[in-house]
Amino acid sequence: MSVKLLFVREENLRDRLFVKDLVHNFSFKEKALMILDTFGASIPDVKFVTRRLSALFSEAMVYNNAFTADQRGIFRLREGKLDLNRKLVDDLFHPIQLLIIGPVLTKGEEKILADPLDLLQLARIKFEVDEILLFPNNPLSPLAQKTPLIGSPEDHDRWMKLYEEEEAVLNLAYQLRPARIVSPMNYSREMKQE
Repeated sequence: MSVKLLFVREENLRDRLFVKDLVHNFSFKEKALMILDTFGASIPDVKFVTRRLSALFSEAMVYNNAFTADQRGIFRLREGKLDLNRKLVDDLFHPIQLLIIGPVLTKGEEKILADPLDLLQLARIKFEVDEILLFPNNPLSPLAQKTPLIGSPEDHDRWMKLYEEEEAVLNLAYQLRPARIVSPMNYSREMKQE
């Protein structure tokens, strides 16, 4: 199964126009797994935002479901090591197009905020995803209109010279390379190599 992997950062989640465009421009033919950044400093904040985003996608007629990472054992911490139940995620995808995951894990008897980048990297490995889709702070950024793929130090340096105001997302894209920087308007269209 071909899966698109997206990471939505807290800065994006706080931008109402970004969220509106993200929801109304979803048009992947493939299944999509969306990992959310931590939102606020509390688990209730993360749970609320995860459910709210799912509700907005539902209102836009995008068949989706949302869970925290630990619900149904999607992600588990076993002896300090993170694991993803690929079969369960495949089953969850069967009737839906989009699965939204909020970064909450169970550690022993308590709930903890997970590092969303750990969830993202594990999902990439389990689903054999080549590129991760990332969004800049500014949804109207000219960088995102060009949809660059950051896969090497040269790619990073090239785009940094042109768009130094997008340093945060360029550095993250380099850390998660290969990663493509997209906008909430164009993220689910066919991308050309830039």
